[in-house]
Amino acid sequence: MQDIQTPLEAVTLGLYLALTAPTEDKCQAVLQMTAEIIENAGMSEQDVDTAKAIALAQFQLGEER
Repeated sequence: MQDIQTPLEAVTLGLYLALTAPTEDKCQAVLQMTAEIIENAGMSEQDVDTAKAIALAQFQLGEER
């Protein structure tokens, strides 16, 4: 795994982890941290939508394996 270099990468990872979280509590915790990253980084709605699309694609690819 590579080091996270940008807020987009951090948010993408956070969303992916939320999708794969084993419990609702863990999912909510990851989403809260992800929301803080989005706010602190001043990400645009377009950036967040991009992160969502990447995370969902990674999740779907993982389920196909």
